[in-house]
Amino acid sequence: MAKRSVDLTSKEWRDLVFKGKNQEFGAYQLRKDSAKRHNMAALYTLIGLVVVGLLVFGYSKYADYRDEQARLALAEQAEKMSQIAMEQAQEEEAQEEPEQQKYEQPPQEVKEEVLATVQETQIAIVKKEELKNEVRDVETRQEDNTARGVVNQEGSDDADRMKAVKEQVVVKAPEPTPEPEKKPAPEQIFTAVEQQAQFPGGQGALMKFLSSNIRYPESAQQNDIQGRVIVKFVVERDGSVSQAQVVKGVDRALDQEALRVVRKMPRWQPGKNNGVAVRSWFTLPVTFRLQNQ
Repeated sequence: MAKRSVDLTSKEWRDLVFKGKNQEFGAYQLRKDSAKRHNMAALYTLIGLVVVGLLVFGYSKYADYRDEQARLALAEQAEKMSQIAMEQAQEEEAQEEPEQQKYEQPPQEVKEEVLATVQETQIAIVKKEELKNEVRDVETRQEDNTARGVVNQEGSDDADRMKAVKEQVVVKAPEPTPEPEKKPAPEQIFTAVEQQAQFPGGQGALMKFLSSNIRYPESAQQNDIQGRVIVKFVVERDGSVSQAQVVKGVDRALDQEALRVVRKMPRWQPGKNNGVAVRSWFTLPVTFRLQNQ
């Protein structure tokens, strides 16, 4: 006789088992209601699985939302720190630059040198009591090398020198001294620039780079250490990063990790003054936060 499968939950099997027996006994009722209980158990199990799945999905969405808010807060803090650093740099430069005083050289007065002369008496017939000037004979005048004129005047006795001086002396107005043109030193590092240096892709790309490359130090995790490390570095004219240093640290392990990530960054878009790329400082806060906090 061929074997066939038997449904132990079927009504036929239940009636066969309890044939000729007291069907009002509790075992018969339990066997009768077993299918309903099994269906309810399967339904409750399915509902429980759906609820658990929804909870897991909701928690993952909440975690993503929390991480996004943390990245936005970090980006806002970085922008504020950069703005504060720029304002402080502008105040320092305004205090350090002395006011240039223009000095105008007063014109030099050249005193004209005059030729010394002796009044020469004109020959005229006058009365003796009206004679005022001394009459000198011809021999005395030839021995004297003094120039002759109609009046007495003090000055140089060299007539040839006076002639040469008058031909050579030319009084010129002093030329104004041109102010030297200010040119930035080739190796100067600017604290504030007209166009600030920028990470390729903008602030959002910078936050994504930091979150993807930062590895939380194990020693800091074990000791429950977290906080914000402020790093200062130079963006060179070619966009490379140099002279990275910690301005405000939290822990040695966190400080070293922040410096490692900053030195690993790709080339930036350099800062510019008058459209020319220059070396400039940039301040970046790096936040370390444990997930269970």
